[in-house]
Amino acid sequence: MQFRWTVKHLWVRTLLALLLVGGLLAYHLSGPSPTRLFREQRSLMGTAWSLEVPLNGHSEDEARRAVTAAYRELDRIEALMSEWRPESPISLVDAAAGHNPVEVPEELRALLERSMDYSRKTEGTFDITWRGMGRIWHFDDTFRVPNHAEVAQARRTIDYRRIHIDGNNIYLPKGTNIGLGGIAKGYAIDRAAAVLKKAGFPDSLVDGGGDILASGTRYGHPWQIGVQDPRAERGKLLGVVEISNAALVSSGDYERFRLVNGVRYHHLIDPRTGWPATAAMASTVLAPTAEQGVVLGKAIFILGPEKGLALAKAEGLEALVIDRAQKQHATQGFRKIFRAADAELIR
Repeated sequence: MQFRWTVKHLWVRTLLALLLVGGLLAYHLSGPSPTRLFREQRSLMGTAWSLEVPLNGHSEDEARRAVTAAYRELDRIEALMSEWRPESPISLVDAAAGHNPVEVPEELRALLERSMDYSRKTEGTFDITWRGMGRIWHFDDTFRVPNHAEVAQARRTIDYRRIHIDGNNIYLPKGTNIGLGGIAKGYAIDRAAAVLKKAGFPDSLVDGGGDILASGTRYGHPWQIGVQDPRAERGKLLGVVEISNAALVSSGDYERFRLVNGVRYHHLIDPRTGWPATAAMASTVLAPTAEQGVVLGKAIFILGPEKGLALAKAEGLEALVIDRAQKQHATQGFRKIFRAADAELIR
């Protein structure tokens, strides 16, 4: 069993080797380069992963060992935090809901406490008790639009304030379950980069299903990440961001969705309503860590341009939000680092 995050796709384009993942493209500029890269791709946590390091004087065997250690760390985190694994500590917490508290490892307890803090900061748009919604919204061959009674019933199971933490003991009331897909992947990306750095590779690109952490540089230059146009074919960009030692995360209504009677139903559900968020069609967030980017990026998408950018500024992030009319809104810092495909895109 594994985290049920979106599986996105990889492709290669002539002249530029591009890693296409959801709303972001990691650019690998063509032409001669002073060093070589080691990259390994795997599927885990329900999505496609890519770990890449410039060799910078290291051998391929050294790079392979470092990348293998980083993937071991990802496996460890999945075993600890996946609610899809019945034996995981978080699954034991869910199974005991309404009966008894469960003691969990300190690492998991700390992540749960951070999750509750994120929920308070985001007005409940991030909520790890979201799993009630996951039971009625299925963006696969079984998709159907739930009725209002079903949504209301599922919504009653969602409230992060029901989580009781006493030391490392976690208790949930009956009917409440935790799902960590909205934070654990970001945490795992950060941990993988930390393992690579400890192994002697401070320059790296860790990509977990389109959520990207760029550490250091690529050949001494910032990593270049392209931002997908949410209403265009895959690979058509709004522009490019150059980053170093930062995470870039995009969210949008174009990744997993169904059109029913002209209405777009997508997988980014607002926990406060139980329905797909309607304030934006896409967002891109630049954050110090992947955990912050993954959590706050989706919250910014759900909150929309005004409240979302206010949250970004309060948390020291840079962000771009595209509203339902396709108008773009950005923080001042994001405007400075974003090279738009059309200079008139961001006003």
